[in-house]
Amino acid sequence: MLWLAATRAWRPLVVWTSCFSVGVLAVAASRIAHAGWGVEIPALNFTVISGHSMLASAVYPTTFGICATQAKPRTAVLAYLFGLACALAIGVSRVLMGFHSTAEVVTGWLLGTLIAGMTCSLIGQSRVRTFSVGRFSTHDSTPFAATALALIVVCHGKVIPVSGWIDSTASEVTQWSKGQVVETR
Repeated sequence: MLWLAATRAWRPLVVWTSCFSVGVLAVAASRIAHAGWGVEIPALNFTVISGHSMLASAVYPTTFGICATQAKPRTAVLAYLFGLACALAIGVSRVLMGFHSTAEVVTGWLLGTLIAGMTCSLIGQSRVRTFSVGRFSTHDSTPFAATALALIVVCHGKVIPVSGWIDSTASEVTQWSKGQVVETR
């Protein structure tokens, strides 16, 4: 988001931020619906949208696409596809580790891919702008790529207790909704 803002790529920034927010809300809503009310699709072994798959397929292709903004169009497409492959590997790992079913991973991956695809298509249409900080000015995304890579390395393996928070929120919402039903009778 910061790189898109710094390069004044407003449309891709608004699209990515809006779509990513909707994707996160969809993941959270599916988790709350399952944890709170037991909503699932047994025939597909589907309970929740895989947040890891959605996040990876929304972030990695977009990040690699931004890194390749100065490259030839074919190279930019290959960077985007490499990001999708990395996200797919994360999704496959979620299935192999038993955290998600194939349907949950595919749903998350498709949702994130839609977000990244919409954003990257706008980035490809945007005019390249100069990013300047003090005496540092660049048209290429090398500083972004270096920063993104450093963040990926630093943040790898860090766990944010979002799942626990969603589960506790789901039980509160369930209790609240049950209280509303009793009161209306």
